Amino acid sequence: MSRPSLLLAALLVVPACDSGTKDDDAAKTAKNDAAKPAPAEVSDEASKAEPAEPAAIDPWQAKLDARVLADSGLGKDGKLTAFDIVNCESGEKYCQVCRFGSSPKLMAVGTSDDEAFLEDLKDLDAIAQKYGEDKLKAFAVITDIQDGKGVTPKDVEAARTKANEMREKLAIQMPVVVPAPDADGTNRAWDEYYNITKSRTVMFADGRNEVHYSAVGPEDFADLDQAIKSVVES
Repeated sequence: MSRPSLLLAALLVVPACDSGTKDDDAAKTAKNDAAKPAPAEVSDEASKAEPAEPAAIDPWQAKLDARVLADSGLGKDGKLTAFDIVNCESGEKYCQVCRFGSSPKLMAVGTSDDEAFLEDLKDLDAIAQKYGEDKLKAFAVITDIQDGKGVTPKDVEAARTKANEMREKLAIQMPVVVPAPDADGTNRAWDEYYNITKSRTVMFADGRNEVHYSAVGPEDFADLDQAIKSVVES
């Protein structure tokens, strides 16, 4: 074959190879595009909707959930909390837990018609005097117990008068108080937080209000005395 004929044949082959390669690439691209899912359509309302806010946490419920409970009252490692009371002697309304501040606190709870509780108060008052007011504060809370639950007395003034007569008869030095009602007649902190189910409930807490001793009508107060000693003498 002559040289011009060979040159012509080469020129005819090159375009044919290039064209085939481009056609194959185009076919593959089209096939891949067809295999991809179509983008989801978003409605105008969905695009404008704001993200849902997290549910609000109720601080009071969280506080209740964090309690350490005993059969009656707060258990060991629980914490006393503030609640309003009426002082049976003076009639003053305040928070006894708050007033005692950072001092260790001995708290006795019961009903004024419980003779065993009245005997407890004499023993507990003697313990408080033994350690001295500079080391240990003590007080008694007179409550009503209805359907197995300690509640704010409905007639606080009558409860206060009766409790003060009891205090004078027992000749005890610790303050005797009754829960003070809010406008609706209840005391939320007392009625809901403290979990009083029985008369003769006794709790002892350190200066941070953390409970170290909790019992209901114990035979004696030897364990209580040991708990107090471990705190005030540490």
